[in-house]
Amino acid sequence: MTIPTDGILVVLDRQLMAPQPALKKGRLLAAALNCPLVVAVNSDSSAMRRAVGLDQKRRQTAEQQIRNAWERRIQDLLADTEATVHITTNKDQDEDLRQTVIAAKPCLVVVHTSEEGTLRRHLFTPRDWLLIRRAPCPVLCVQDRPWSEPPVFSAAIEPEEEDESGLDATVLAAAREWSAPLRASLNAVHVLEHPDETLLLVAGEALPEYAASAESIRKSHREALDRFAERHGLPLERTEMLEGPIAGTLADYCENNGTDVLVVGTVRRNKVERLLLGATAESLLVHARNDVLVIKPDGFNTDWR
Repeated sequence: MTIPTDGILVVLDRQLMAPQPALKKGRLLAAALNCPLVVAVNSDSSAMRRAVGLDQKRRQTAEQQIRNAWERRIQDLLADTEATVHITTNKDQDEDLRQTVIAAKPCLVVVHTSEEGTLRRHLFTPRDWLLIRRAPCPVLCVQDRPWSEPPVFSAAIEPEEEDESGLDATVLAAAREWSAPLRASLNAVHVLEHPDETLLLVAGEALPEYAASAESIRKSHREALDRFAERHGLPLERTEMLEGPIAGTLADYCENNGTDVLVVGTVRRNKVERLLLGATAESLLVHARNDVLVIKPDGFNTDWR
């Protein structure tokens, strides 16, 4: 089957009767942007393989029955929505995911991340991290709760440099691109993270010096945020500067302000790893209690093309 390119790729949970929140939100985005929707699932079943053993004919029959069940389930979930359905059977899940992304050439991948009890924390699986680190496009990691009507988007930025080709500009542009068709509201949020007070105490004489300059640092960051907003035509009332540990502070802000989608950027580390999330971003993804849209930097290189 030929997969249409430049559409939204939804990677389904592999449990047949799962509610599939990624598909629900992928449908909303595809309809709002009027772009193709591709629904993909790897139907390989280790339980089935153990049950049928080495009998090739029985395995082929069972695989076809599982495929048929998936086709019926996906059509039920899609209702009247048009989509290209891509069902594979591959024991190597990572390679299957790579091949699917390469074939689809999506403008966005949507994937579901699970929740842990009342903490509502993201539980990123190896599949999610693989997409975040290797897919050549943004990745929307969604949770179960539905979006508000209209949704609320928040872009996390670090406006320290006035570089229009930098990651902050890319993150804000992406946030606008994906929020506008949904008629969502959009805020830009910057967190000023202070140095570890324990380290300052160890430094001794550095503590009074830092305390004296804290207000100056705060003012400098606020001015940088204001200049960023002005350059990008973002109303000042749509910006927020917070103080504290970045991950926890952003997570609390999103929860308290009804953010449905937090838009974050990734950073490069070295040529060997190609792209990894920085420690702060990884912590943020774990702590977030809402959906997270991960944006790749311009010039991102990956063999998933």
